[in-house]
Amino acid sequence: MAQAIFDLLLFVMVLLLFFQVRRLRNLPLDEIIKRLEAANSLCERLSKNLSEKKELSERLISALETGASAWENSRKDASSLRSKVLSLAQKGLSTAEIAKKTGLQEGEVALILSVAGKKRS
Repeated sequence: MAQAIFDLLLFVMVLLLFFQVRRLRNLPLDEIIKRLEAANSLCERLSKNLSEKKELSERLISALETGASAWENSRKDASSLRSKVLSLAQKGLSTAEIAKKTGLQEGEVALILSVAGKKRS
């Protein structure tokens, strides 16, 4: 899609240049050459700009996909950790013991148990 827009833009620029050259036939050859060089320079800058935008969008899409994957993994990890805390609580372990086994802070364990409706001390 972007390539088609770029091609259309280049085509329009060439048409405009063609009409200007036809209209300005009386200009000296040096002036025409300068204008053609300026148009060429603009086309090159536009092409470079579009290339940079494409690269940036590809990196952004890649970063978004990576972030989404990491977020999904962290959700799964949190779910399994929550299950482990609840399982240990059902076995009768205290908040401090659960914290030691899971590597969580006691406050985090207490929060998980509180949300689950199974407060332990």
